[in-house]
This record gives sequence, C-alpha cells and structure tokens, in this order.
Amino acid sequence: MNNNFYDLFISLPVTDDVRDTLPALFNELGFEGFVEEDNGFHCYIRQAEYTESVREQAVLILTNIFKAPDAIVSQTELIDRNWNEEWEKTIQPIWVTDTLVIAPTWSPVDEADGRTVLVIDPKMSFGTGYHETTRLMLRMMQAHIPAGCTALDVGTGTGVLAIAAVKLGARYSIGVDIDEWSADNGNENIERNGLGGRVDIRIGSLETVPETAFDVILANIIRMTILELLDAMLEKLAPTGTLFLSGLLVEDQAPIEAALLARSCTVTGVMRENEWIGMMAKRK
Repeated sequence: MNNNFYDLFISLPVTDDVRDTLPALFNELGFEGFVEEDNGFHCYIRQAEYTESVREQAVLILTNIFKAPDAIVSQTELIDRNWNEEWEKTIQPIWVTDTLVIAPTWSPVDEADGRTVLVIDPKMSFGTGYHETTRLMLRMMQAHIPAGCTALDVGTGTGVLAIAAVKLGARYSIGVDIDEWSADNGNENIERNGLGGRVDIRIGSLETVPETAFDVILANIIRMTILELLDAMLEKLAPTGTLFLSGLLVEDQAPIEAALLARSCTVTGVMRENEWIGMMAKRK
C-alpha cells in the first residue's frame, strides 16, 4: 500500500485567523497535518486521497475564504510520516489573560500563583486559543461566570469552553457539537483536565440536551447559526441566565442586537479584538 504523501505549500499570511481556519477547512478534505513556516503552510495529504475533486475544492476554499486562488505554490512527494504530530508541535501555550492560559500536553504550564490552565490538545480543530473569538469568550467568562452555575456550550469543538466554564467556577457543563470528532477530542481533553463527571460532551444539536434552565449558555459559532439557534438556546436559558456569544465580526453586532431585542433580551457587554467581537446578553 502506498503511504506516501503530497506536501502542498500554501502561501498565505501567517495570522492567527489563517492559522486556526486553514487546518480546520483542509482537514475536512482529507489533509492530515500542517506545518507553519514564516510565509505560509505545508499541508500534507496521502497521495491516494488527493484526487482532482479534492484539489478543486482546495482551490475553491483558497479563492472564496482567503481570496488567494494561486496560493498553492508547490507540490512535493514525501514518504510516510506522522504529519499530524509534526503539526501538533507548532501549537504552543496561549496566554488569554495574565492568569488564564491554554496549553497543550507537550508544552505544559504550571498551575500556580492563581493561574487557570486549560490543557487542550486540539487535533487540528478549532479551540486552540489562537483565534480571537475563543480568547474573547474566555475573557468574558473569566470576568462573569457565576460560581456554582450550570453551563451549556453550543458548538463545543475541542471542549475548551465547556472545560473552562467548570475551571472558572461552574458546577458542571454540557458541550454539544454536530461533528463526531468532538466526542473523542473533547472527552480526551476533559480527562487531561481531571474533569471527568463534571463535563459532558454530546454529539448532535440541541435536541441531545433535554436539560433546561442553564445559568450560562456559550456559543462561539457564526452569526447565521446563532440566529438559527437563538430561540432554542433561549428556551434552555434560566430566567436570570446569561448568553455568551462570539464567532462574530464587528458588523454582526447590529443584527445580533436586533434579534436579541426582538426576543426581549438586552446586551449587557461587548468585547472586541481586532475585527472580532464577543457579546453578553440577558432577558430584560
């Protein structure tokens, strides 16, 4: 069996947004690992998986998402290696605040001097902490999560926000995601943080959560999905509970505020990093 790989070098700006988004999108096409350079990314895929259809989809992603149709600048044949392991080594601790840090197992941070350490091995998924929206959610949570609360994380991914909720004071949390990889990756991260029995990862949408009256609901997802799920999330929110929302650009604030107002909710806080925002809301 041919286990050789192709190394596609993608010339893109090495920004936090690209670093977090490119691996997630290309992983869906069958790419198994990524290594960052100063001027772009090596993306690795088995030769048998790199069909003409996959190449066309990769070009569409580069064109539509990154506005870079000619970003594939080279294609090199390589012998089999664990490219996912190579990519993992590029993930280093991210200090969200002075006392809150996300760290992978291969680059540990001591939990001392009042620090809260979230041990997250991302496996090429969102929730590494490199993206602004994850950091915005965590900063809002650190400042506003009530002690002893219950939390629901919609679109949990790596489980980072569900795990953070408990480490920041929640009694327990539930994370839900439609992607099946979330169960394995999220549960592994729960164990890494010693939170078995206090964080529950479920695969599916909100129909997998019969529980209601959550004190906190977290949703770091795109505007369209927030608007689609807003009524269902509010049905599961306690009367005095708080919605924490991100995955939002600055221009998303007005339509989200309008949707909340139409449901008798008011925005209680907004945080911004670059072009991204996080919002908090309560019922009036």
